[in-house]
Amino acid sequence: MSSRRNRDRNKSALRPNVDDLPAVSYEDAADATYGGNNDAVNQWFGDIDPSTLSGIQVADDGAINAYNFRMTSVGIDPDVRSMNREKWLELGDLLFRFHQSIQWLIGDWLIYGDDNEWGETEEIAKQFGYDVTTLYDYKYVANSVPFELRTDRLTFGHHKLVASKEAEEQQYWLQLAAAGDVNVETNETKSWSISRLRTEMKGATNDDDATPFDRSVQRIEREVTKRKWEKLPADERMKRYEHLKNILSRMEQWGFD
Repeated sequence: MSSRRNRDRNKSALRPNVDDLPAVSYEDAADATYGGNNDAVNQWFGDIDPSTLSGIQVADDGAINAYNFRMTSVGIDPDVRSMNREKWLELGDLLFRFHQSIQWLIGDWLIYGDDNEWGETEEIAKQFGYDVTTLYDYKYVANSVPFELRTDRLTFGHHKLVASKEAEEQQYWLQLAAAGDVNVETNETKSWSISRLRTEMKGATNDDDATPFDRSVQRIEREVTKRKWEKLPADERMKRYEHLKNILSRMEQWGFD
């Protein structure tokens, strides 16, 4: 037992000096480990060169090399993982960005291919093993909602709900949903859920001549209830009252003729 303690103590004493060791190149590591046998290296590590993993590359076997990590179709390769927390966070940021935007990216990519006659959607679906209906869905929404109206505060599903509307009406509903509502108890703002946006759109007037201004007034009328008003702090009530009064005052100054 004492010999094990001594061994562990010796290991512990060595750890602080590891960072002071000189850097070892990929080739040196291969020579030392496999006697310069590149076939053996490639058997374990494919065609990865760790010195080039600071960016993003696609390897010959289809794996994606990014931030000192190797991502495959079944997950992150356990043999090629960064020991650097900064790189780990950078990879997480990349993954979450793709997770939130992949539908837009594929939709815009399909449209770009159509514009250049580089491939029909049905062909793309077969080539990449994707459901063609899903790809048509991505392309429809991406083609219907202008880039400048999209917001990362809402999901792709929110935008899909307004895709059949004209641009002006899309902007109206997306801005409302993104602005959300203020929780009168916590004073925090939360964007609308998809179901809330759907409900609001269904509850809107069916009059084709209704303008976004009309709908805004109707929404204010629905939101201003006695129960919600009484839950607001006194200073918040006064602030909202003054805001509406200033709007009405400006309209009166401009005249009604």
